[in-house]
Amino acid sequence: MRLTSQLVKPLVVCLLLVGCEADVVEHKDPAEDSGSDSAEDTSDTGEAPDDDKDGFDTTTDCDDHDYRVFPGAVEACNGEDENCDGLIDETFDQDGDEATDAEACVDGTDCDDNDASIGPTAPEVPYDGIDQDCDGADVIDVDGDRYDYTFDCDDNDAAVHPGATEVPKNGLDDDCVDGDSVDGDGDGYDDEDWSGDDCDDADPAVHPGARDLWNDGVDPDCDGFDGGIEPIADASATIDGDGAEQGLVGESVEWCDVDADGLDDLVVTAPFEASYAGQIGIWYGSGRASWGPGMLMTDADTLIESTGQFLGFGLACDDIDGDGNLDIVVARGEIDYGSTYQADYELVFFYGTGATLGATLDDADADAFLTYPLGAAYGATVYSQAFVTGDLDGDGASEIIVNDGTQSNLADATGNLLVLRGERYSGDNDLDDQIIATIDTETEGVGRVRILDDLDGDGTIDLFLGSADYQAGDTGASTATASAGRAFFSDSAMVDAAVSELVWRTWDGRDGDGYGWDLVLTDISGDGADDATVTAIGVGDYDGALYLFDGVPLLGSPADAQAELMGSTDEGQFGYETIAAGDVDGDGSGDLVVSERYGGASKEGIVWLVSGALAWSGVGDAESAALLAWSGEAAESSTGNAMAVGDPSGTGAAAVAVGAYQLLNSSGATEGKVYILE
Repeated sequence: MRLTSQLVKPLVVCLLLVGCEADVVEHKDPAEDSGSDSAEDTSDTGEAPDDDKDGFDTTTDCDDHDYRVFPGAVEACNGEDENCDGLIDETFDQDGDEATDAEACVDGTDCDDNDASIGPTAPEVPYDGIDQDCDGADVIDVDGDRYDYTFDCDDNDAAVHPGATEVPKNGLDDDCVDGDSVDGDGDGYDDEDWSGDDCDDADPAVHPGARDLWNDGVDPDCDGFDGGIEPIADASATIDGDGAEQGLVGESVEWCDVDADGLDDLVVTAPFEASYAGQIGIWYGSGRASWGPGMLMTDADTLIESTGQFLGFGLACDDIDGDGNLDIVVARGEIDYGSTYQADYELVFFYGTGATLGATLDDADADAFLTYPLGAAYGATVYSQAFVTGDLDGDGASEIIVNDGTQSNLADATGNLLVLRGERYSGDNDLDDQIIATIDTETEGVGRVRILDDLDGDGTIDLFLGSADYQAGDTGASTATASAGRAFFSDSAMVDAAVSELVWRTWDGRDGDGYGWDLVLTDISGDGADDATVTAIGVGDYDGALYLFDGVPLLGSPADAQAELMGSTDEGQFGYETIAAGDVDGDGSGDLVVSERYGGASKEGIVWLVSGALAWSGVGDAESAALLAWSGEAAESSTGNAMAVGDPSGTGAAAVAVGAYQLLNSSGATEGKVYILE
């Protein structure tokens, strides 16, 4: 017989044939005991069974089917009561919070079994550095907005956190920056009803410091007035000399795109800087963001320093050689002061290449010189004359017209007009040898020349010739106590001619006007065609005035004007410089920048931005037609002796450069200054 079993067990075989009998003790896996065996044992012994054979019968064994469970057994962390004490996993829940130790138990959930306040059902206390609910981290973002309490100024509101949109005046610091905003329009100024200074917190264009255009019925700067004169010293950028001596900074200013990048560059002359040698500075529009108050001539991107004397009396930026690039022409003042200072009048050329010029240049870098002796008498006066440029013959190269008079006051000029052909000059030249035409001004004493378009349609470029000192009946220099002045429109000449042969329209002023000081052509009326504005700076006690005409009419005396605009100050020379500014206020009418260089109670000078529409309507005076105004820094500093309008930022917004070349420095020297108004 062959016996098999799951487990190998001792076996005693009695051979019945020999009648042997033996007591057998059989050791088996308690798990193999069956109920029938137990019943059989109970019936045999009368004792309580021990089915799992762990030494404890059913009277003490709480699970007699599991040999691992009995009184005194080692408690395991498995969710059962191994030691039959009525407790489950009692040694693995030391703090009694009904959660077992996460480290000792595979399925344990208590991350600190020694602290009943820590467990999977415990409430989490934010920001204390303790993980009460055993989820792996202390709560530092209660509102779930992804910003923890170190950055979130209200961690109970998911709408409040850094980067949120600030809602003004809701009592909340929505973006966690500086508390609740009381700047409802976002202009950077708080509502005056919330202790701020913004008088209209619903309009971002209204706040302290906003540009307040005059005469529009609006107070955008919250000062309680419609408009007001601003100090020119607060300009966004200024240019001074070195402060050591006289400089005459701002004797001439011009905007032109020297480097052909589409942004206007600022050119400034200072003919007395560097011990009377003279400097020309160029600030390129590409660097506009770096401009600011207190710049010096030596801060220019390109600084031209003369090795002679008095470079910078007069300036033009034009294409003289016809190559498509803008060139710079500067005049040198003339003086005969014995052996100390001697210089002839001279035009100095720096031809452009469509790129920036070198950082530092001097006379040796100039491309050409045209020298002309004005005939200055011995003395301490520096003489110079105005020159203008423009393409008279249509060949793309601009001609130069020079007034050869010797008077320092251009209103009293008596010289002829010398026409120089536009071409590329080189080296040192006598200006006399380059003259292609001389316009004899006869007895008129022309002080101002403007090169215009062909206004009369005869195919010839026209000129404006201003004779502010002219007095009817004169046979020479004015002998009247108050000059009326005269304005001429004439053809240009490429051959010798007299003014009387070229003039096709003449307008006479009234006694005391100083009429014909200058001319501006721009569309004042808003009809799409240019209108003539003739300036009259006034003589004696006269204020100065602008006379506005519809187009260029046949009759152009002050009495024929569409409107007259008077200055604000006796002898203020309103209209000394007048330039077109474009349509600044967007009303369809061209506006003007006008200097009144001795305007104001202290003759500090005023620069006016005049509304063309208001002037055209006949309001009569500068204050009634002003959009903006700036007052000079000091008395008799000649604020607005030179002005130019340009666009250095390329945004279409006008920037006005204003010279005040007689401004005194702290040492009492005429240092001068340039202001950039935007």
